[in-house]
Amino acid sequence: MAEVVSNKVPQSANGIGIAALIVGIVAFLSGWLPVWGLLVGVAAVVLGIIALKKSKANKGFGITGVVLGGIAVLTSLVFTIFWVLAFSIATVGTGGALNVVKTAQDSLKAQSASAQAQIDAKKDFSKGSTATFGDFEVVVKSVTRDYASTDSYTQPSDGNEFVVVKVSVKNVTDSTQSFTKYDLKLIDGGVANDASFVASVDPSFTGGSLVAGGTAEGNIVFEAKQGASGLKLQYETTVYDYEKYQSKTLTYTLAL
Repeated sequence: MAEVVSNKVPQSANGIGIAALIVGIVAFLSGWLPVWGLLVGVAAVVLGIIALKKSKANKGFGITGVVLGGIAVLTSLVFTIFWVLAFSIATVGTGGALNVVKTAQDSLKAQSASAQAQIDAKKDFSKGSTATFGDFEVVVKSVTRDYASTDSYTQPSDGNEFVVVKVSVKNVTDSTQSFTKYDLKLIDGGVANDASFVASVDPSFTGGSLVAGGTAEGNIVFEAKQGASGLKLQYETTVYDYEKYQSKTLTYTLAL
């Protein structure tokens, strides 16, 4: 019985190895076909990897399948791109295809310029000023220090106080943008504190999806060290430069 079992495993494994080799050859020969060569090439690579994992006896077959499949994928990808471009030119003409490319390039340049403008814009705002936090204008209407909650179960931690900040947030873009109270943090001695999850003061700031030009206003409750000075609101956002394939996190502050 032991000999029968040991003979069956290599046969099954070799079958997968041979399949990887055959599909790899087919993929290599048909790599010039758009899409089809790509699909068969991927299949050859997958079968080759499985064959390598199944048995050491398949190493030669598996590697050959992976290599041939990889060549077929690259070849078919090149031909696929070529045929797509050729079809585009045949459909809309050379001028139309060039216009499509130019439009895409102009769009990337405009987006890159917008991202750079946000990077270069003012980030730190003084007390009482209207702050531009990326896509939003933020105004602090009032600040209440050492707020006493009437709810005995909702109290600040020992040595801390509640700070109630009434804010107005306006979406200054031409599209709907999301903004909630948790987008703002309170900077206290270099520590960024989130808005309280349990304490609230009516009217509470809810935010959500702001339409173009839309405004949301209300109170946000934070915790800070008792008597802390130099408190600031902080907002962070990330801008993407698709032309340069770069992203950058921007941090804005507004003194209270």
